[in-house]
Amino acid sequence: MTLELWLWTIYIFIIGLFLGSFFNVVGIRIPQKESLLGRSKCPSCGKTLGIWELIPVIGYILLQGKCKKCGSTISIRYPIMEFITAIALSFSFVILHDDMLEYIVAAVFISLLVIVTVSDLYYQIVPDSILLIFGVLLLILRILSPLATLIAGLSGSVLAFLFLFVISIYGKKRFDKEALGGGDIKLYLIIGLVLGYETVLLSLTFAALLGLLYYALFPKQKEYIPFVPFIAFGSIIVYFYGSLLVNWYLNVLY
Repeated sequence: MTLELWLWTIYIFIIGLFLGSFFNVVGIRIPQKESLLGRSKCPSCGKTLGIWELIPVIGYILLQGKCKKCGSTISIRYPIMEFITAIALSFSFVILHDDMLEYIVAAVFISLLVIVTVSDLYYQIVPDSILLIFGVLLLILRILSPLATLIAGLSGSVLAFLFLFVISIYGKKRFDKEALGGGDIKLYLIIGLVLGYETVLLSLTFAALLGLLYYALFPKQKEYIPFVPFIAFGSIIVYFYGSLLVNWYLNVLY
C-alpha cells in the first residue's frame, strides 16, 4: 500500500466510526418512529450526552461503559457497531479503491446491513422504510454499473426472493409457524441485487452456518436470536470472496 492509500484508509476509518455511531441512532430510532434530529440520551435516565461522550468508541471508553449521571450500563453494542462499520468501510476501500462506483455500492450496502442489524438486535424488526431507501439507492447504482452486472443483480434479486418465499410458505405449512420473517425475505431482494445470482444463495448458506455455530457455542441461549446479523456477516463475506469460493469449489469438484 502506498502512503496516499494508507492516509485515505485511515481517514475513511475515522469517518466510518462516526457513521457507525449515526447508524446506531438510525437503527434504534426509525423502528420507534422517532426523529433522527437531536443529541443522543441515556436510555435509563434521559441525560443528554455531552460532546466528548458522543465521540465513537472513545466516548464509551471515557465513560467506562456507564452513564455519567445514573451509572447505568451502556450497551457494548454501540462501540462494537461503530468499530465494525469503520473496519468494513476502510477494508472495502482498500479492495475497491480503483473502482469508485463499486466502492460506493459496497459502502451503501455495508451501511444498510449495519442499520438493519442494529434494528434486528434491538426490536427484531427490519424497517420497510430503510429497505425502500437503500433499495432505490442500490438499484440506481446498479443501473450505472455495466449491463452484465445489472442483469446479474436483478436475476439474483428474483432468485433470492423466490427461494426464500418458497421456504417461508413450506415452513408455515409444515411447522404451522413462520419459518422466515418477511423482513428477511425483503432484505434478500436487495442482497440479491448486490451479490448477483451466482453467489446470493451462498450468502444464505454462510448465514445459516454462522447461526448454527452460534447455537453450538451457546447451546443454553434461550432468548430470541436475531438472524439478520448472521445474514449481514455472511453477505459481506460473499460480496468480497464469493466468486473466489465458487471458483475454488468448482475446481475441486471438477
